[in-house]
Amino acid sequence: MHGIEAHADTAAGARPQGRLRSASLQSIKAGALLWADAGAFAIAAAGAFLLTDLLRAVAGHPALAENPSGLSLHLGLTGAFSLAMLIWFRSKGHYRRREALADQLPAMLIGCMAAMLAAGAIQFATIEVGSRLLTALHWIILAPALAGARLAARQALKSASLWTSPAQVFAPAARSGAVREVIAKHGALGVHVHSVAATDELDKARLIDAMRRAAGSGLCVVYAPAPGDRDQHDVIRALVLDGVPFLLAPQIGPLPAHAEVLNYPLEDVSFIDVRDPLARPAAQLAKRVFDVTASAVLLVLLSPVLAAITLAARADGGPALFRQKRVGLGGRSFDCLKFRSMQLDAEARLFDLIASDPAIAAEWNAFQKLRHDPRITPVGRLIRKTNLDELPQLINVLRGDMSLVGPRPMTLSQVSDYGDYVTAYVRMRPGLTGLWQTNGRNQTTFAERARLDAWYVRNWSLWRDMVILVRTVREVVCARGG
Repeated sequence: MHGIEAHADTAAGARPQGRLRSASLQSIKAGALLWADAGAFAIAAAGAFLLTDLLRAVAGHPALAENPSGLSLHLGLTGAFSLAMLIWFRSKGHYRRREALADQLPAMLIGCMAAMLAAGAIQFATIEVGSRLLTALHWIILAPALAGARLAARQALKSASLWTSPAQVFAPAARSGAVREVIAKHGALGVHVHSVAATDELDKARLIDAMRRAAGSGLCVVYAPAPGDRDQHDVIRALVLDGVPFLLAPQIGPLPAHAEVLNYPLEDVSFIDVRDPLARPAAQLAKRVFDVTASAVLLVLLSPVLAAITLAARADGGPALFRQKRVGLGGRSFDCLKFRSMQLDAEARLFDLIASDPAIAAEWNAFQKLRHDPRITPVGRLIRKTNLDELPQLINVLRGDMSLVGPRPMTLSQVSDYGDYVTAYVRMRPGLTGLWQTNGRNQTTFAERARLDAWYVRNWSLWRDMVILVRTVREVVCARGG
C-alpha cells in the first residue's frame, strides 16, 4: 500500500506546476490558431459582401441589402457551415498537431469546396435563392484567407516566443545529434532543444524517472530510442500509464508519410499499413494529363522567350540545344534537352580541370557540379541563374520522357553513385523540377540529392507535386538557382 501511495505522490508532485505551464502554452497556441480561423471567416464574409455589391452595382443590379430574406439565408448557411468547418478542423487536430501548414491546406481546400457546393445546393432548393455570386465568392475567398490567417498567427506566436516549447531529448548518444538536427530544421514541430539526456547512461528506472521530472518541470519530452532497445516497451508503458505527454521518434526505417497506424481494442500491438503511393492508376493518369496540358500551354506562352534564348545561345556559332543521355522511367535512357550554357569543348575542359586541381576534383565528386564553373558562357551564366536553361525540357515532358515534377534526371555515369536509391528513381519519370531544386540545390551533396529523390518517390502525391511547383516558382522568381 505504501509503495503505491509513494509512487502516486511522486507522479502527482511532478505534474502540477510544470505540466500546467506546458498545457497553458499549448492552450495559447490552440486558441490563437482558432481565433485566426474565426478572423478568416469574418474577412471572407466582409470581402465577399463588398465585392459582390461592387460587381452588382457595375452590372446595374440592386444592392444585397434590398433582398433581406436572401441575405439572411446566406448568413445562416455561412454561419452554420463555418461552425461545422471549425469543428472539423479541430477533429483533424489542426489546432494541436505539430505539422506544417502545407499539410493542412488540403483539408482547408476540401472544406471550402464542400461547404460551397452544399450551400449552393440548399440555395437552389429554397424559394429565396439569394445571391449565388455572394455564396461562391465567400468560400473562394475563405481558402486563401484561412492560409494567410494561420500563417500570420504562427508568425505572431513566434515573435512573442510562444510558438516553440523547450524540450529535453532522451536518446542514445549516437542518435542525439540527428534528432537535434531534425528538430532545428522543422519549426512546425513547435519545440526547441533545451537539453539532451543520453539514454546509454541511464538504466530503465532512472530513465523513466528523468522523463517524469522533465515533463513535470514543463519541458516537452522527446524520446528517441535506439532500434532494438529492449527497454523501450517498458518505458513507453510507464509514461502512458502515468499520463506523461511525450514525442516518440522511433527508428524503424524510412516509412512513407501516408503510412497509417492501425490499433485494435484491448491489444498492445499496432500495425503500420504501408502502401505504394504509385499504385493508383487514376492519380497517375491525372499526373500525366496535367503534365501534357501544362507543358503544351507553357511552350506556347514562353515561345518568345525560347526564341530569344535560342538566338543568344547560337551567337558563338554553336548549337542552341544541348542533348545529354539521361536515365528515365524503367531505367531506359533518353535525350534530355537543355539550352547550351557551356563552351563547345566543355567535356574536355572538365577532364583537364579535374586532373589538374584536387579541390575541383573533390567538389565534383561530392556535388557532381562546380559552384564556379569556368566553362560556362556569359549567356549560360544568365540563363542558369534564372533557371531558363532547362525550359527545353518541357518538350521532354510533352514527349513522355519526363514529368513536370519528379526525381532529378541523372546521367548514365551517375547510376552507380545512386546506390540502392536507384531502385526508387527508375519507378517514376524524372522531373523538370523536384525536391532537389527546392531544398538547397547548390548546397546539397549528390548523396543527399539521391536521398531526396527516393523520399519523393515513396511519398508521392498530386498535392505534393503542386506544393513543389509553387516552391519552384518562388525559387525562379528569387533567382536562387545557378
